[in-house]
Amino acid sequence: MSLPRERAACIRVPQTTYRSTAPAAPVRVCVIDAGTNSFHAIIVDVHPNGSYQVVDRLKEMVRLGAEGLDAHRLPDAAVERGLAALERITLLADGWGTREYLSYATSAIREAQNGGVLLRRAREELGLRVRPISGEQEAELIFRGVSRTEDFAEPSLLVDIGGGSVEFIVVAEDAIVYRSSLKLGAARMTEQFVTTDPLSEDEQARLRAHCKGEVAAVVAAAREHGVTTLVGASGTMKSLVRTTQAHLGNGTAGPFQRNFPVAQVRTALRWVMQASAAEREAHPAIEPRRVDQIGAGAVLVDTLCAGLPALQSVRVSRNALREGMVAHFIDTNDARLQQMTSFRDPRRRSVHEIAYRFQWEETHAQHVAATATYLFNLCRPLYDGPSTDAELLEYAALLHDVGYLVEHDAHHKHSRYLIEHADLQGFQAQEVSLMALVAGYHRGAPPAPSDEAFAARPPAQQRRVRQMAGLLRVAEGLDRGHFQNVVALRARLTDAALHLFLATKDDPQLEVWAAEADGGLFESAFGRDLHVAPTSIPAGEAAEMTAAAADVA
Repeated sequence: MSLPRERAACIRVPQTTYRSTAPAAPVRVCVIDAGTNSFHAIIVDVHPNGSYQVVDRLKEMVRLGAEGLDAHRLPDAAVERGLAALERITLLADGWGTREYLSYATSAIREAQNGGVLLRRAREELGLRVRPISGEQEAELIFRGVSRTEDFAEPSLLVDIGGGSVEFIVVAEDAIVYRSSLKLGAARMTEQFVTTDPLSEDEQARLRAHCKGEVAAVVAAAREHGVTTLVGASGTMKSLVRTTQAHLGNGTAGPFQRNFPVAQVRTALRWVMQASAAEREAHPAIEPRRVDQIGAGAVLVDTLCAGLPALQSVRVSRNALREGMVAHFIDTNDARLQQMTSFRDPRRRSVHEIAYRFQWEETHAQHVAATATYLFNLCRPLYDGPSTDAELLEYAALLHDVGYLVEHDAHHKHSRYLIEHADLQGFQAQEVSLMALVAGYHRGAPPAPSDEAFAARPPAQQRRVRQMAGLLRVAEGLDRGHFQNVVALRARLTDAALHLFLATKDDPQLEVWAAEADGGLFESAFGRDLHVAPTSIPAGEAAEMTAAAADVA
């Protein structure tokens, strides 16, 4: 090197975020409702203002309870149908570039003794975490979904008829005042009570008596709060309301945002209960896959109507559990959405998603990343790899401490593992591996042949890892106290050494000591000594320093 290189930078404000001034980019999310009869998925773009747009939908009929819900065991064939459905859903979602998944399992899976087998295989074979939820949680999510489109101005009973269970929610003054999940699902009741076609008077009576006894507490709560409206959600209720609409001779308009008088609804319900399977199948309002179960659903709804003499109208919502899942995602991720939607570059965005997920210490990570990339730029003539490695070094620095989420003392090892397995988007596998190695070597023993992953790398890549890790160690030392004491750097690289002069807010001795103590890997990787000393930078140089920092970044 014929002439020394000298740079100065103000690093108090990190230069690593690169937030866009363009409109915020949405987060694409796939929510999956793994129900008893069917698996529903919707892919949505979630915006930081709390709104979302549906990108695509997929519904897979799996009939987990087709061979019998009361056995409390999913047959092998049902497990395979469920896994095949989840695979098709994830293929669709991945094709749309989905970044987040939220999957819930309801009645059939949560009740089955071997429901965990399906959940485990979904995670191992598809990388999909499906969470079983309780009936009360399901009711809460259904309310959240439906309340996005329905105005509960009047006391209402919200009913969601699934295959295995039915969720009942009494709403007064836009708040839940009672909720219950009962094993009255259409598939379950059909299995237990229906053997005739059409449904015989005797079977109707036995099913009605059973439903009446089970919903007694629901009816009592609805009467107590003066319920006048029944709001339905999900497929069975939609089919029943569409049947009512068809019987009124108005089958062309949509059934949503309309109130149907109870008397007219009960007329349609009686037709459903008395019709044969062939007649129900021929009816345009009834989905073919609900033909054999809708009779049981009709008996339940008619039982509710009979038990609530003050009930005036029935309507149905477009939304159900899956929309509630989206609302839950938005509500519980508000802060992260605000952070993430400003990143438009997929690689940078993915790194920050991982950082926020693993609860990073943002100011420290960005300070270290700003310092590391500044040093990389200064030492570029000595670096044994491409200039694009500056980006990999920055990302490794941003993620170098995420292992704290697992354990403090060996956090560097956990950081390495998390980066390697975090499904970072937009990176080649080799790039992820390099970032993981560099982050893992920000402290502890230096890279050595005893590390099989490091030793497996070609010599040129090993040199890159050593040099990037050496720079990261120095940068980490310069924020050893994690309170961004260093506000500006002046650096001079010569044929013999790298000289760093630190301007700090408070006493600089900790940073001077830590940077030199951690400088051994830098010195061996670059063949230069490291000297660190405090300095003062005149206030008049502040503008120049800030410009230099932008140039480095």
